[in-house]
Amino acid sequence: MPAAPHAVMIAPGTCRSYTCVQVFGGLGNQMFQYAAGYAQSHRLGTQLLVDPVESERLAHASYGLGAFDLDVGLWSPDPTAGGGWQRLFRRPKAKRRFESWPGAVYRHAGQAYDPAIAAVGPGTYLAGYFQSERFFTDVADDIRAAFSLAHRAADFDQAAIAGLASVPHVAVHIRRGDYASDPRTTATHGLVGPEYYERARLLMQRLVPGVRFLVFSDDLAAAADLTAHWPDRHLSPGQSREEDLHLMTLCRHHIIANSTFSWWGAWLANAPDKTVIAPRRWFARARMLETFTDDVCPDGWILV
Repeated sequence: MPAAPHAVMIAPGTCRSYTCVQVFGGLGNQMFQYAAGYAQSHRLGTQLLVDPVESERLAHASYGLGAFDLDVGLWSPDPTAGGGWQRLFRRPKAKRRFESWPGAVYRHAGQAYDPAIAAVGPGTYLAGYFQSERFFTDVADDIRAAFSLAHRAADFDQAAIAGLASVPHVAVHIRRGDYASDPRTTATHGLVGPEYYERARLLMQRLVPGVRFLVFSDDLAAAADLTAHWPDRHLSPGQSREEDLHLMTLCRHHIIANSTFSWWGAWLANAPDKTVIAPRRWFARARMLETFTDDVCPDGWILV
């Protein structure tokens, strides 16, 4: 079983022994944040803490790192520490909890790799998305081990696991959920449509003839309609996000959505000859015009 998270109190003057990273959003976002925090704490020789920020708006954005076998400490601010009377009566907004951290704060803007993280010292609170493998390339093997769900495999569909081992499959992730139902999220991320998936399918069939498609989605009905005409296509029943992630990593090839969840399913897959197809447009058009996304997907992934 994963180690239970334990609370860590930071005494005044001792924060330089730690690196703290804020984790928020869906599981894929939290994995990026943990990976960046782990990499930085490894470089500095500090103990890693995570500060989970729950979303009041999105149900899927609860703390999810407990699925992994991580020995992790949890930090949360003491509302009465520092800041005088103002701090007692003004509670910082969830994502601004770093205001209560007793040391330095590094805020990462956007998604792209920022070389300035190399100058971040001990005792720093990290806040941001960190959506590039360049933040943790130097500890990639550690991150793969940390996010392994092998310890949970016995709880998952054994027939599905056996089938993935016997025949090469393509994991196809179709992200809907809040991307389709929440106007704010739709305006940011957009919705990858059937044109992308059709182009990706045809390309995958040319590159890897004879593969089977295993479709994952947070809206299986919509995914079933979108892929109804695909040959040799099966739907993953979606028992849990942990099981979906584990099954994705066992697939040989990947067609991902503009989703950090399926990004991790592809990145964690260890097939040496894997083909990964990703959408070129990671966000809605307006957001793409102002966001650098060139290093979201690793070298070698095919953008469509």
